[in-house]
Amino acid sequence: MMMTDKQADRVCALLKERNQLTREYSRVEIQAANYLCRFVGHEVVAFVELKKVQWYQSEVCHLTVAAEHERQGHAKALIHGAEKAAIQHGSRLLQCTIREDNAASRTLFEYFGFRVVGQFYNRLTDNNVDVLQKVLVP
Repeated sequence: MMMTDKQADRVCALLKERNQLTREYSRVEIQAANYLCRFVGHEVVAFVELKKVQWYQSEVCHLTVAAEHERQGHAKALIHGAEKAAIQHGSRLLQCTIREDNAASRTLFEYFGFRVVGQFYNRLTDNNVDVLQKVLVP
């Protein structure tokens, strides 16, 4: 299902508000990407992007939940959905990156079996970033 302009604008606003990103995203970019979304009515309250990186690997990006909808299971549902979709598309490995100081996100992904496999410094955001991976299909 294609996101409406209003829904894509909401994703753009939440990305800007809830993440420390190096750039802003446009409605066109959001609508062209593969976002899994959670809705309350027609309003987007949480989302994650699922990217196919290699034939064997997918990446989840920018898992975001609106502040007023935190701790309601949206993030868990999105990670579960992303894993399922990645497997359906042939991925054997799922990866994400998380700022080192984002303990809540790291704990959530570790709950789902992701493990830290590396770290790098992002000079644009002045953050250390952990790389986490999960083997989906042995």
